[in-house]
Amino acid sequence: MRHALHVLVVAIAACGDARPAPRDELPGAIWVVEEGEALALVHLASGTRTPIGTRLYPSTQTLPDGRLVAIASRGDGSSTAEQLVFVSRDGKVERFGPAASQLRDPAVDRQGRWVVVAASFEGHSDLYRIDLAGTVTRLTSNAEGNYRPAVAGDSIVYVSSRDGDSEIYRDGTRLTAFHRDDWEPTPSPDGSTIAFLSDRDGTARIYLMNADGTNLRRLTAHAGEESAPTWSADGNQLAYVMDHQVWVRDVARGRDRRVTPPGANDVEPSFSPDGAWLAVSRERGHANDVWAMPLEAGEPVLVARNARLPRWF
Repeated sequence: MRHALHVLVVAIAACGDARPAPRDELPGAIWVVEEGEALALVHLASGTRTPIGTRLYPSTQTLPDGRLVAIASRGDGSSTAEQLVFVSRDGKVERFGPAASQLRDPAVDRQGRWVVVAASFEGHSDLYRIDLAGTVTRLTSNAEGNYRPAVAGDSIVYVSSRDGDSEIYRDGTRLTAFHRDDWEPTPSPDGSTIAFLSDRDGTARIYLMNADGTNLRRLTAHAGEESAPTWSADGNQLAYVMDHQVWVRDVARGRDRRVTPPGANDVEPSFSPDGAWLAVSRERGHANDVWAMPLEAGEPVLVARNARLPRWF
């Protein structure tokens, strides 16, 4: 199933010496994975490029103190191949929790007391809560698999295949019920709305529902395949990908606009903290570059060459 392996993938490409234009005007900090012989996590802020380490893959989550939650992976498929890490702005990397053959989609609670992660310790994915003190609590136990945890207010939403097709649950309560797959729940910052993907119409498209599963509706009227729903920090905008083009939805007004220029292929959208910019990974032949796209006035900024997985905080 599509949701089962939400794999963090980076392509291998030669990493040239060329550097992008100055980035001083961009707010916050952007984490990327540079492609090359060693896949390097890099921190970009105030025009400064700080390499952190290799084979570290950034999640979309940070702790309240600003540390990035990432996944360290040897990529060898062994029983201890992957482990959570916390990465500080100065480059300190701290391993956290048990290692597993696969870890995916860490989700941090609002107070920073724990991280929930989808982990494979027994040959299938289940959800585990790891307190910052290191205590591990198993939250699900289904051989069919549980995936893609996310924090919605004080609750955890996730995907489970326990009933055959994949459905979305909240704290053990089933929110969706359809004979096709529903996956990738993505709660709004205030937890009131959940965006998710479903192929109930035959094609993967984005739907919205209230946090209790009511008021289910399509996000757009597009005919193409949609993916990667991503909220702005204020919850007013929702970025998504349709046919390798990044679009932004004004949720309140119901208006969509494409931010990818003609002829380009973009994926992996990530909003700036102020919601005024959107970072994307743009294909360039067999490589990718990270660009920052202004959502109002201004010119696009090339953030990093030969890089992917932008995460903006």
